[in-house]
Amino acid sequence: MPRPERDETGAPPFPDRGPLLDSLLVDPVAEYAELILRAGLAGTSTSHGGDNNVRKIKLLLEGDESTTFGMEALLGEVGFDEAYRAVERTLGYGPDHEETPGRGCIDPARTAAGLLEAGGRIREVAAEGGRVVIGTGHPGALLLYYLGVARWVEDLGGRLVRTEPRIRGAEVPLDWAGAVAILGNGASMKHTHDPAPMRSVLGEAGTVDLVVADHGFAGAAVAAGIPAVAIMDTNDPAWAVVSARGRT
Repeated sequence: MPRPERDETGAPPFPDRGPLLDSLLVDPVAEYAELILRAGLAGTSTSHGGDNNVRKIKLLLEGDESTTFGMEALLGEVGFDEAYRAVERTLGYGPDHEETPGRGCIDPARTAAGLLEAGGRIREVAAEGGRVVIGTGHPGALLLYYLGVARWVEDLGGRLVRTEPRIRGAEVPLDWAGAVAILGNGASMKHTHDPAPMRSVLGEAGTVDLVVADHGFAGAAVAAGIPAVAIMDTNDPAWAVVSARGRT
C-alpha cells in the first residue's frame, strides 16, 4: 500500500507504535483511556481494517460523495499524503496499520483526550443556554450515546433544537428519535452518509450554537460554518483532514 514519503532523516513522519497508555498524558486522560480500551472502543482490533481505511482515502481523493459528507469545499486539493497523515495523527496509527488481521487500530489515549475536549465544548455551550442540534447517520450503533448526550445538554441548561419530521412523500426523509435527528420513515431508522437531512434541519432551526453529530449530519454543519463536535470512523478520512485544517 502507498505510504507517505519519509522526512529528511529517513524516518516515517508518524512511526507505528502501540497504545499510549504509558505516555506522558496524565489523569483524567489515562483513566478514561483505560475504560475506553476495556470497552473495545479503541485498541488493536477495531471494526475497520487497513485495506478499508486506505480505500476510503482513495475515494476521498476522487471526490466520492459518500466520503466527503457535504464538505467538498473544505477538502480542496487534498492529496494522499495529507489525508494519510491526518488520519494517522487522529488515530495514533497509520490507517493501514494492523496488529489483528483485518482489524484497524485506535490509540485509546488520543480517543480519551478527544472525548474530554468534545465534552468541554458541549458543556461550555450548554451551560450558557446555547441551542444544540444532535443527529446521527449511525442510529443502530450510536443512538443511545446521543440520547445520553441530549439528556446531559438539558441537565446543563442547554436548549435542544428539533424541527418537524419529514416522513411521507419527502424527498429527504427526516425523523427524530427523541432529540436526535435521523434518516427514517417513521417505522425504520437508516444508516446514511447524506448531509441533506441536516441541511433540512439547519434550514428551519434558526440560530444553532453547536451541532453534535457524525457523517453527513455533522458535515452539513461544518460546511455551513456552524461549530460541531463530530464522531469519526477510522474510515472517515474527510473528518481527519478538515480537523487538521482547523475547520471543526
